[in-house]
Amino acid sequence: MADPVISLVVERTGDLLVQKIVFLKGVRGHVERLQNDLVRMRCFLKDADQRQDEDARIRNWVSEIRAAAYDAEDIIEIFASKLEFFTKDKGLVTKLTYYPLKIVNLYKIGKEIESLRMRLNDIADSREEYGINNLGEGMTTHGEELQRIRRSSPFSEEKDVVGFGEITKSLVAELLKEDKNRRVVSIVGMGGAGKTTLAKKVYNHADVRARFDCRAWVCVSSSYNHKETLRTIIKQLYPMTNELLDMLEKMQEQDLEQRLYQDLQDKCCLVVLDDVWKEEAWDCLAKAFPDVNTSSSRLLLTSRNRDVAQHADARSKPHELKTLGEEDSWQLFLGKALDHGANVGCPRDLEEVGREIVRRCAGLPLAITVVGGLLLGKKELKIEWEKVLNSFNTNLSKSQSGVSAILELSYADLPPNLKFCFLYLGLFPEDSVISVPKLIHMWVAEGIMQKRDAKNLEETAAYDVEQLFSRNMVQVAEMTVDERIKSCRLHDLLRDLAIRKAEDENFFQIHGTRDDKISAKPRYLAVHSLSLDKNYFGTSTPPLRCLLFFNVRYYRKNISLIFKSFRKLRTLDLENVKMGYNLPKGIGEIRLLRYLNLRGTYIRRLPHSVGCLRNLQTLDLRTYDTVRVSNFIWKLESLRHLYAHEMLCDVPLKIEGLRNLQTLSGIRFEDVMHNNMITLTSLQKLRIRVDDRSKIDKLCMHLSEVGSLKALGLYRTPGRGWPQSLAGLSKLHHVTELQVSGRDLRMLRPDFPPNLSRLSLRSTSLTDDPMPALEKLGQLSFLKLESTHWGPPHMVISRHGFHQLKFLELSRLYALDEIKVEKGALPQLQCLRIKYCFDLEKLPEELKDISTLDTLELVDMPEYFISGLDADLVSSVPNLRIFDSPEERMQ
Repeated sequence: MADPVISLVVERTGDLLVQKIVFLKGVRGHVERLQNDLVRMRCFLKDADQRQDEDARIRNWVSEIRAAAYDAEDIIEIFASKLEFFTKDKGLVTKLTYYPLKIVNLYKIGKEIESLRMRLNDIADSREEYGINNLGEGMTTHGEELQRIRRSSPFSEEKDVVGFGEITKSLVAELLKEDKNRRVVSIVGMGGAGKTTLAKKVYNHADVRARFDCRAWVCVSSSYNHKETLRTIIKQLYPMTNELLDMLEKMQEQDLEQRLYQDLQDKCCLVVLDDVWKEEAWDCLAKAFPDVNTSSSRLLLTSRNRDVAQHADARSKPHELKTLGEEDSWQLFLGKALDHGANVGCPRDLEEVGREIVRRCAGLPLAITVVGGLLLGKKELKIEWEKVLNSFNTNLSKSQSGVSAILELSYADLPPNLKFCFLYLGLFPEDSVISVPKLIHMWVAEGIMQKRDAKNLEETAAYDVEQLFSRNMVQVAEMTVDERIKSCRLHDLLRDLAIRKAEDENFFQIHGTRDDKISAKPRYLAVHSLSLDKNYFGTSTPPLRCLLFFNVRYYRKNISLIFKSFRKLRTLDLENVKMGYNLPKGIGEIRLLRYLNLRGTYIRRLPHSVGCLRNLQTLDLRTYDTVRVSNFIWKLESLRHLYAHEMLCDVPLKIEGLRNLQTLSGIRFEDVMHNNMITLTSLQKLRIRVDDRSKIDKLCMHLSEVGSLKALGLYRTPGRGWPQSLAGLSKLHHVTELQVSGRDLRMLRPDFPPNLSRLSLRSTSLTDDPMPALEKLGQLSFLKLESTHWGPPHMVISRHGFHQLKFLELSRLYALDEIKVEKGALPQLQCLRIKYCFDLEKLPEELKDISTLDTLELVDMPEYFISGLDADLVSSVPNLRIFDSPEERMQ
């Protein structure tokens, strides 16, 4: 599909027609004709998409269409917003007063749309002027050419392979296993990670050659041809004759499938399916591979898409190719870049620049191979190596078989919404660890999921993150206990690709140095460095939809933004930006704003004008201080997520009636009690500030009818003690997750939500062992105890205690010196994480008897503790991970 931005904008204009039909009915015909023009233009762009990489004229032409599409959406949404203001929630007299303004605005939008349609017609007519005719006729597309170059063969096996020793052994062992059912052994990884290289190594392994009578290798690729693939496999199973060739050419698909099916039953054969992109390609091939009584033949599959591998054989866990470590990368580089190979080592004067080149390759074997091969043809002179380093991206891109071309195939295969999401990741700084919840809120604000169920937009966005991960377009930085992606990062070379594509399409600009000039064209702007000049945008302000600030925490001066200049903004991220204590009242001018992040700022007060932001979906007020707000929150009818440490209002804060609100954090006990919480029909997560006057039993009764509520957090207001009792929690049948945080909580009552599965106790002052009370929670699967001040020196988990617990974390329990686990306890435990428990002498020996224990993580524990680990325990746990700091866990 041509241009992801245009595709999404066309969809969104249709959505706007549906959503704002009441306010646009006076110009509905104009809007529908405009949308039809855009749809026709998008259909034509399918051909242009394949050629715009090669032809600047086509690229410019597509850019004009994109700008017009953006303007179309802006015009419709801005005017709909104005008309909505004139008519919604107004009395009859007010509506009559505003009626002339409504008529004027309807006339204006009609004129604007007609002008835009004329502009689109002019763009369409300009094809001849640009020399753009008969696109796609009789020519090989860029994508097809890349696919042809990438077609693999098993015969050119790499000699200088490093880092694949263990995984090769594992793959060979799995292929040689006896099994009567069809098994598909899979290798997955991002483009250029070495999947094909590894498959060749396995294919040509001595044990594999000895075991299988015949072997066949076929490159499937994204442009999959079923007939040709079947013929290619069959040709490798028999000596080639003219009769066989003639017969195969005449056979239909069904006959070829039947022939291959019979051949594989009679032979002991290994078939490699290299570079499988789609599940549909496997489904076609699967019919030709016997699925029972096939103990002799085996399949080895490589793919960039983890879902394809799991779809082919759900019982086999794919072998994932990670990027190379620092030393393996260096050895591979030396083997490719030096005439004498890696054995002699690197000349001393070249080592520094050589290691910097390797660092820029970020562990990707293909990048190292391409750059190493480039250096091999040059003299071993420092000046030559520095030239290659200084033009690193150019060197990787200029060869059709280079890294950029290979990664580009993965990008080209993405559907429009995922292309948009991938490009969006390029806005974040290099090596950023990106919070997935934050990313999800941003994507929802961008409206790329509007055609799906409005209540599940966040789930849809989370699925898109999973899809990018599954396709190896993003890397996981941290997973949650229930194996959802908590944070991610973008490989440096993929980030370069995203930036290059985005710049080609005028999608975004990165303001990366103080000397950069901000262009008037981009709709998305990421500020990575602030200019000393306060006039950041020069004489003209770009028509921004998204403005993000990064790495500006230590900028000395307060920044100032004239908000009325950014009326088209949907996303504004001011995290860690220094901008004074009061948010300017001009923020209310940005009526289309959907995402506002003030986290990490020093803002203490929000103006009443924030109540004008009727489209706002996410408001993050986790600032360095308590935030004072006027009583306007109830007006933010689109609000889905409100985050704060604590909000103060001079009167009881009204929130009832917010039917879209899913997350509410930082609200005081008194404000909750003054609202009819049943009206918050979408509320799932609630975090409340409590103090010594709060009546928890009354709170629980008040919340007991909020059926959507799943997660509850109780936090002590600083300087005020805990309520006398936490009684009443057992009334909350819907709550499955509970967090309790704050000093002066000295004891626990056995009174918890009956369906509780996740519990976190943080910064408490428990004097007694909490385990006897907690281990009886029948459905508890996740338990985290963190920063218990003073606390008990001993903890005892009794026999059959925590019979459903899968994850246990003990963190910063400074007084804890002993843990006892009785035999039969923790029968389902999968992961034990211990962090900063400096007085803990040893782990209980009984852990080695827990057969389900898969992972033991030890973070910043004393050296004597690590050296004293029981050898039998260490050998019984499949995954032992020892980290010196939390940052290491992210690697």
